[in-house]
Amino acid sequence: MISIFRQPIVFDGTSTPVKTALFLIICAAWILPGLIGHDPWKPDEAIHFGVIYSMLHEGQWMVPSIAGLPNYDYPPLYYWTAALLAQLFSPILPLHDGARLASGVFMAIALFFTHKTAKRLFDERAGRLSVLLLIGCLGMFVRGHEINPELAGLAGLAYALYGMTRIRSEPSKGGVATGIGAGVIALSIGIVPAMVPVLIALTLMYVLRDWHNRAFRRGIGIAFLVSVPFMLVFPAILVLQSQPSLLPWMGTILGMPLQQAALRRTFDFTYFVTVLPWFGLPALPFALWLWWKDRAKLRDRVELALPLAAFVTLLVTLSFTRKANDAAAVVLLIPLALAAASTLDRLPRSLASFMDSIGLVFFGLGAIAVWLYWTAAVTGYPEGAARAMARQVPGFTFEFGLISFSLALALSVIWIYAVARAHRNNRRAVVNWTAGVTLLWMLINMLGLPAVDHVRSYRSTAKIIADTLPSSPNGCVASLNLGDAQRATLDYFANLRFVDISQPAAADCRWLLTQGTRTAVPAVENGWQIAWEGARPGDNIERFRLYLRVSPATTR
Repeated sequence: MISIFRQPIVFDGTSTPVKTALFLIICAAWILPGLIGHDPWKPDEAIHFGVIYSMLHEGQWMVPSIAGLPNYDYPPLYYWTAALLAQLFSPILPLHDGARLASGVFMAIALFFTHKTAKRLFDERAGRLSVLLLIGCLGMFVRGHEINPELAGLAGLAYALYGMTRIRSEPSKGGVATGIGAGVIALSIGIVPAMVPVLIALTLMYVLRDWHNRAFRRGIGIAFLVSVPFMLVFPAILVLQSQPSLLPWMGTILGMPLQQAALRRTFDFTYFVTVLPWFGLPALPFALWLWWKDRAKLRDRVELALPLAAFVTLLVTLSFTRKANDAAAVVLLIPLALAAASTLDRLPRSLASFMDSIGLVFFGLGAIAVWLYWTAAVTGYPEGAARAMARQVPGFTFEFGLISFSLALALSVIWIYAVARAHRNNRRAVVNWTAGVTLLWMLINMLGLPAVDHVRSYRSTAKIIADTLPSSPNGCVASLNLGDAQRATLDYFANLRFVDISQPAAADCRWLLTQGTRTAVPAVENGWQIAWEGARPGDNIERFRLYLRVSPATTR
């Protein structure tokens, strides 16, 4: 047994127990940490959990809402899944942790079908490499673990692309799979994003000059017909729920930010292009090299054309139809991972070695930094690092946890072993990079998660506001400039509900909560006296101010 671990790990495409174990450890160590053990964080997690909490707390299963008000961000499939998991695991997990398990489920589905797609396009080795490249992308570092409806769309896209590997030769099976994947996107993101798989198939047909392939055309038609019923589900639900008008919901139904355009930074056509250089590392440079190197063969080989067609179609549609948010950009990483997985053996050794060295240095130094600052926070030494941690997480006390320490130490040793024993070749660069990403993510979660949660959660702030209000506040609490994330978490942690100051009912409120910054104070009419001012621990920008009415409201 010992001799097995003394052997060098050679990434030559063969399967050995050690390499299989390392692959599974990396996948599990990447997916599992971060799913439980922390509150919903601002801003996106808090908003999405607010919808899930409304489903569980108020029975708002059909119409996405936050603290009694409609939420127009996403259709409900991800929210349904998260709410059911939260309910199922409620005996052993807090609701927010149970809800976050949905992200683990959808990520596992996305990885599984990315593997199957690469395996059908290339071989088993490419299947594993595509998974390692996908989870190794820096864009997945946080977005792949948070409460995030985009991950349901990612799983739908992965299944649709798998269907497209069969659509030309097996139109029925390929078309149905592509259509179901598009349907998952429709119920998770909206109708316009759900049309993207069909657009990818049409782009693929154009790239391959395969217009006369009747089976291909039939498969695309089947995909469209299968996806249409899914597209009608959410609008039908809204009609059956007797919504006064579908107009406010059109942006949600379509998956395009038609409402509140100014707040959503919409139609920033260059955003997804500019975010990719870091978001898509390490897959992006490998994929671009492949497409350039094999540009003369792109129109003849489906394994080259499909990832390119998917990437270009996704990039164009995202740029012109989605809000500028890196959460939406995760779908770009699947085609990049598929393309990059096939090219590693052909890459110039210098490029692979450069990425390998960058990964080892970056993630090695990152791991050392996490251990250093955690040790300083627990022991007080080095003193400079301990003071820096005290400034970053004011009021938080680090405690030594034997289990978390042991897991962090064990995975650190495994990473060192894998790096030291790996035989130098191009594939080693990807394995080492992904192992480094996984190690850094694991260390942050095993050693630093409580501290991060301390500064990113609204739990303590909600408790202070609730304690400041009298137990019987004689009426409502008005709000001014209060965001969705803040409304959601104050409702969850302190059962606080608010009436917007612009509403007539706010005239009866004795209390007013405003959200601003340290320098930008929302303008409040005369007759209010400040009772409390504060923010989350360590937040030097955002500021809450709670006012008490000291004179009767003026008649408007």
